[in-house]
Amino acid sequence: MTDQQILLLPRDDYWSWVDACKDYAARFGLNVTDDPLAAASFMAPLQTVTVAGLPNGYPAQGDIRRWFQGTEPGVRVDYVPAALPQDFHAALQARLSANQRFALPAGLRLRWPTDFGLLSQGFGEHPEVYRRWGLPGHDGLDIFAPPGSKVYACADGTVAQVLVYGGNPSAMPTGTTVVVQHAVGYSTHYGFLEKALVIVGQSVKAGQVIGLAGATGDTAGGQLRLVLTDQGATAAHRTSYPRDIIDPSPFMEWPDQGVSAAAAAGYPWPPGYCLVGVHGRADGPLQPADYAQVATGRVEAVKLLSDAQPSDVDQLRTLNPRVFLLMRMYASFNGRKVSSADFASWMAGDLAPFYSRGLRYFEVHNEPNLEPEGWTQSWNDGAAFGAWFMDVVNRLRPLFPNMLFGFPGLSPGGGIAGLRMAAADFLAGADAACRAADWIGVHCYWVSEQEMNSPAGGLGFLDYRSRFPGKLLFVTEFSNPTPDTDKQTKGQQYQRYYKMVRTIPGLGAAFSFVVSASSGFNSETWRDESGAATPIPGLVGARSDSVTGPPPPPPH
Repeated sequence: MTDQQILLLPRDDYWSWVDACKDYAARFGLNVTDDPLAAASFMAPLQTVTVAGLPNGYPAQGDIRRWFQGTEPGVRVDYVPAALPQDFHAALQARLSANQRFALPAGLRLRWPTDFGLLSQGFGEHPEVYRRWGLPGHDGLDIFAPPGSKVYACADGTVAQVLVYGGNPSAMPTGTTVVVQHAVGYSTHYGFLEKALVIVGQSVKAGQVIGLAGATGDTAGGQLRLVLTDQGATAAHRTSYPRDIIDPSPFMEWPDQGVSAAAAAGYPWPPGYCLVGVHGRADGPLQPADYAQVATGRVEAVKLLSDAQPSDVDQLRTLNPRVFLLMRMYASFNGRKVSSADFASWMAGDLAPFYSRGLRYFEVHNEPNLEPEGWTQSWNDGAAFGAWFMDVVNRLRPLFPNMLFGFPGLSPGGGIAGLRMAAADFLAGADAACRAADWIGVHCYWVSEQEMNSPAGGLGFLDYRSRFPGKLLFVTEFSNPTPDTDKQTKGQQYQRYYKMVRTIPGLGAAFSFVVSASSGFNSETWRDESGAATPIPGLVGARSDSVTGPPPPPPH
């Protein structure tokens, strides 16, 4: 919800009001303004304007709440009465102490219903989409929930309905759904479930498991639909929605979404907009046939290796002026010890033409917990690599002062004698380097649909998020590498994966491995060496993006 709220402050004594709300704004990553017109047009659709409610604080508009109602009726005004900046500060501090973004209405308090503190779509968003169903906007909260994960009751109540999906998304768009009735006329609806674990008439407590997340109804999976209703709200004009639907946001106990406002500093896209990316050619510069796959897949981000050609950047920008480019520092480590001084020296010349073309995101090496990538020869564990990493950064930063250095993705999984140090152990040893890095890369692989939806596979970034809540993350590689799965199926999985991660806060881009390779990665390439495309780029390009409209262009 970070992009769906702005703070409106009085113009008189403006900086005192800014000082009063700075902790709250920093905690939730909010912008502030003293211009009601700017607040009203901050984003379409805008979720909330939190107003410092100084009497006569907005003389040009008069009654600021009535003004918003007439100017931008879709905006929800979060009015905080405050005669002085100190009053505003006290009210916002109370919210922070309770970990609440908004003041709670009396009568209901809703616990977070999943184990994942990630919101993929807020209430009221995308009215241009939902108007076809007679709705002013999105009618609930879509909360990240991998298939098979637990869904919890938000509050004490009684199960009023259990609707079992019959296979027709038009008839049951929210699929298998549990409805829990609470006190004072409120009911919560939990949709897209794979399975209900309660029966009608059963009493439930807040936090009790009531179902398992799934992909029933009109969804590709990976989310829970939470809808709140208030009996009689539509007839009484307490809501502009039909069927007594109201906004659950003010009632929620919002979890820490796991990314600070600083996490995306300098990243050129909106928070919560994970770009569709592909890893460039695995060995050497891009080839003409690679550009066709980038175009077919409607790719928004490309990862290059430092042995690419500067002309690759120019050609990709010709193809897509908005394209986001990330580069991995590449050198062969197999069979030799590479010092941090040598690596930095090699990279200095390789990176200069790309830095001069505006590239700023650089991953320092690749899978350092593997023996062919330096483990046991250039470093013995995560702590030693962390020191190596920091020395490389310290040597290169004076040459490239605006470069953003990424801790590299690890080979995921447990230890393999003579080949891999367990990723978790390596990561624990490199903790200090990860925290010092500008961003962190993550590698996510799977061999089945179930693994794609698992923290041990496609959702491997969740462990990183819990370890490093303030860091911008990139999935710098993902794929289904098994030759036992055909590329039609892989393309379908990738389409679902891109959709699943699309709006996860603090996740910058996900790069599919790999567009092409001369050898060694035939099970993963988007095209073969003759130039013929596999089904993967076409399926990726045919995706239905869950974020409406293109992102803004990156800054120059």
